[in-house]
Amino acid sequence: MSNLALGARRMALGATRGRQAVLTGRRFQAPFTVQAAAAVDAAPSTLAAPATPVTVLDEHTAPERLRGMSTLIFDCDGVLWRGSDIIHNAPEALQEFRRQGKRLLFVTNNSSKSRAGYVSKFSSLGLDVAAEEIVSSSYCAAAYLTSQGFGPGGSRARGKVLLLGWSGVEQELEHAGIPYVGGRGLQVPAMDDLDAMKALEVDPDVGAVVVGWDPNFSYSRLVYASIHLRELPGCLLVATNMDCADHIGGGRMMPGTGGLVKAVETASGVSAVNVAKGGEWLLPYLCRTYGLEPARTAIVGDRMDTDIHLGRQGGLFTCLPLTGVTTLKRLEALPASEHPDVVVRSVAQLAGLPA
Repeated sequence: MSNLALGARRMALGATRGRQAVLTGRRFQAPFTVQAAAAVDAAPSTLAAPATPVTVLDEHTAPERLRGMSTLIFDCDGVLWRGSDIIHNAPEALQEFRRQGKRLLFVTNNSSKSRAGYVSKFSSLGLDVAAEEIVSSSYCAAAYLTSQGFGPGGSRARGKVLLLGWSGVEQELEHAGIPYVGGRGLQVPAMDDLDAMKALEVDPDVGAVVVGWDPNFSYSRLVYASIHLRELPGCLLVATNMDCADHIGGGRMMPGTGGLVKAVETASGVSAVNVAKGGEWLLPYLCRTYGLEPARTAIVGDRMDTDIHLGRQGGLFTCLPLTGVTTLKRLEALPASEHPDVVVRSVAQLAGLPA
């Protein structure tokens, strides 16, 4: 098992009290695990009585908390928009942050679009964002594979990828020059009897299985992915994210990619490397690639298990708007030591604008 996979497993088992942050040496205030945060994000609304009150800042009190930050990392869905609806004053907030000279990055666990696809999404909502400012999990999958010797000039003897995913990952793999099979066009015979299962052949050139958002996920695809991971030594399993559920508006949650990844992990016996928020690979990559100063970087996100978790990994300043997955009631069920540094009604208030 790779060091990255082992690191992911250790993180999944829980952080130790007093463990230092990955990059800054800043100590966590309290133990904080992905599972605990996910339980808060995914829990039904019938939680126990509040444990700790949460201070919610407004447009008058929140901006001062970001005064010393030079870089702001934004989640997208639940922070800047919900589904296809822009959050009130979000475009104006981004304009104000740029006016203040802050660098903006947009980091999303959604792998359904490539960076180019997200430029179009941002533009359709009135947001002026460059591709270089976007770090989608589809892009992260290609970047991670490149770091592991896939693509032109790479060292991988088996450099092909089997993709269970959608166009976003397809486009990023193509842009990185990484050959793949599968994706939207993956055709696997029905695995409805033992003879069909025995007759199914692996592609000997596959060196990694990538699992992303895949609305065509099926038992047959699960069988096909698992036999590659079981029968090809050293074949990697890469997850574009481990989110259990995604907010789609109207109070509805849909199953996330994490459920698909768990199915493949269970079927294959191989642990996935999570290249998105919630995993251990992303933050060091961001710091190397963008030259982040963790002490002067803030992350703004609506999920405890991904956005706030990423911030706590590296000692970043953490901000949670109440426009997405995590509700005030769910935050109040946590000890004060596990609260984000700032909670606001909306991202707009961080820029001094009304929600």
